[in-house]
Amino acid sequence: MPALKATVRGHQGMLVIMRLLKVRGLFCRTCGIAVHREMTTKTLWQGWWGIASFVIAPVTLIINLVARVRFGRMTPPANGLRPPLDPGKPVIRRVGALGVFAPFLIVGALAIGSELDDSANTARVGACMHISGTESDPEATVVDCGSTEAQFKVAERHEGSDAHCDRTVYSEYAEYGGQDSFTLCLTPLP
Repeated sequence: MPALKATVRGHQGMLVIMRLLKVRGLFCRTCGIAVHREMTTKTLWQGWWGIASFVIAPVTLIINLVARVRFGRMTPPANGLRPPLDPGKPVIRRVGALGVFAPFLIVGALAIGSELDDSANTARVGACMHISGTESDPEATVVDCGSTEAQFKVAERHEGSDAHCDRTVYSEYAEYGGQDSFTLCLTPLP
């Protein structure tokens, strides 16, 4: 006593599918805090691993905060039939709380990965290129324009497999592969 009827939720994202967890019951202050800490820690650690989870996990955490505030307003338990659950460490001091950084790490890794993609299909007008390989099998990569590897600058980019450059003005690099086909019109760098 006293006890509060409440629901504490959790979320597990698993790339394509997800699990919505919930613990419903009559909680004393200590037991409610213990269940809240456990479910919140699980959500922080396992809740971000799906596309929809980037929305569902924060909503779950906010809903749990409402329950946590209600538990915190209660007086400590007395006269129970059994001892209350051990609330353990606060959420912020648990290893699983590091999962709060997961969305930032995922977005950062995707951003860095897209910047590190130096393949020719990422080349835009103004980008500098390095061409290696053979004439029948050239290998083109985007490089920094201040680099000693920079040989050409992209003057025009044309999408599609039927695009061509004015060969009296530009060198041409093309990749064909259905919808991903493109042609780069290149000017040599001095």
